[in-house]
Amino acid sequence: MRELLEPIVIFTHVVRAQGFSAAARKLGISKSKVSSHVSFLEQQLGVQLVQRTTRSLSLTESGELLYEHGEGILKDLDQAVAGVQALQQEIRGVLRVGITQAFGSMHLMPLIPAFMEQHPALELELSFLDHKVDVVAEGLDLLLTMSEQLPLGMVARPLMNCRFILVASPDYLARRGVPYHPAALAEHNCLVYKSEWYEHGAWEFARGEETCEIRVKGNYRVDDAPALKDAAKRGLGVVYLATYLLEDELAKGELIELLPDWKLTHPLALQAVYPRRKNLAPKVRAFIDFVRGHFRDPTPWDRALTSSRHNHE
Repeated sequence: MRELLEPIVIFTHVVRAQGFSAAARKLGISKSKVSSHVSFLEQQLGVQLVQRTTRSLSLTESGELLYEHGEGILKDLDQAVAGVQALQQEIRGVLRVGITQAFGSMHLMPLIPAFMEQHPALELELSFLDHKVDVVAEGLDLLLTMSEQLPLGMVARPLMNCRFILVASPDYLARRGVPYHPAALAEHNCLVYKSEWYEHGAWEFARGEETCEIRVKGNYRVDDAPALKDAAKRGLGVVYLATYLLEDELAKGELIELLPDWKLTHPLALQAVYPRRKNLAPKVRAFIDFVRGHFRDPTPWDRALTSSRHNHE
């Protein structure tokens, strides 16, 4: 089929130009070459495409159908070329990005100066958002989120896996004891993340083939992960948190990892969410690639956690 691509393109130009000579001038080739390509196409397809007369050009029913598809091919080629050329253009204008607050303030903000240095003609507007976001209504070009409920009608591209562990402070564990099985959490004060659209009151665990789901209870629920971390540091209870929040606290011994042999099975990822378009704007693509390049798996905080586990073995 690939040998038919060039003849189809030439045939489409013949119809656009309403003649073989005009198409030859447009394409910069001889009229005889144009004619031979169209004849070859008719021979391969086994149909007549063009009614040739000395004064006009008309299409058969088969020719009309092929021309319609040929126009689609040329439009796709034009968009592909435009997209490639756009990547080479200077990235400028205003880029409006929304991002989940805790991750953004802790890990993205320190990288922003390097991104701006790479693209000095760009203006960047960042908004920290932890509520349900309407990307279009809020005027965003891009949303970086770890939400479980993504906006409808958007493209969602995973950038980084987000892992969770259980932690508690040394003084809490000294008072209440260390749980060695998920079932023991029923006897502990468990601090729960609560938001407008979900509440993590059931914690799921896996160890090899063994799985279990524990309904936890506690006296503190809040819709802010750093606030949960602070409560745990102050000895209020056991908390289920993303590892990206905990690198410093684990290194300093302010929080202790619990049940390291068990894996929390709640899946979550940092995702780039943006409106569905044929050609992604270069400024949006540049920011996504920048973030993805800095947070490849395993992330720095997960490498630190692995090293800490080995040091305690």
